Amino acid sequence: MTITLYQNSLVTLEDAQCYFDERYDSADWYALEQEQQEKLLITASKKISRFDFVGTVEDVNQPLAFPRDYEIPQDIKDAVCEEAYALINSSDNIHQKNIENNISSISLGVGSVSYNTANIGFETNKLSSSVALYLVKKWVKKGYLVK
Repeated sequence: MTITLYQNSLVTLEDAQCYFDERYDSADWYALEQEQQEKLLITASKKISRFDFVGTVEDVNQPLAFPRDYEIPQDIKDAVCEEAYALINSSDNIHQKNIENNISSISLGVGSVSYNTANIGFETNKLSSSVALYLVKKWVKKGYLVK
């Protein structure tokens, strides 16, 4: 698996390494093989590209949300890294899976778990990382165009 900028990833592996060099508690990232890191960055880029960003894409047939009519913001690059990092352990989180599957509560014998899904918006379910969501939402369209 090889990263091709703007074809399958919004950041290069080198960009990610610089990010994680400065991020506290990046041990899980460095414990991965390069191929795993690339797959995580590709997956995170595809998830982040599902948002409706401000501006216009350069090519209507491009596979990802960037490039646009402005340079990719550092916030978006950082969000890709944060989402990739969150994906490392998210596959093991049964509670996150339940929320993603719109399960509001479960009961097993005398025990039960309820999820406060009333306050979870559609955008919140798109990403595993709340930090990535915060960074991305700054660049997402708000409201509707009225003609």
